[in-house]
Amino acid sequence: MRGGAIFLVFFALFTAASFAVPVPLFPGNLIPSLFALPLLDYAHLISAVVNGVTYATVVWLVFVLATRKLDESGVSDYKSKGAQST
Repeated sequence: MRGGAIFLVFFALFTAASFAVPVPLFPGNLIPSLFALPLLDYAHLISAVVNGVTYATVVWLVFVLATRKLDESGVSDYKSKGAQST
């Protein structure tokens, strides 16, 4: 559940930032050129959404991997402390 909230927050953040900044950012700037979209108003929006999805996925993946690593180390610490006290 926390992972979904992390994804949505960062998706909104990166999409808004990509839409607000007039500089083309990777990988969103590749989409209009790859699909030969004309330079219309919606091409910038598509680029912003692609950037939002890409960067939110990266942040979500880092969050999931870090949480999993912390959970594993917490379980192993708990098991080693429990074994020592008995």
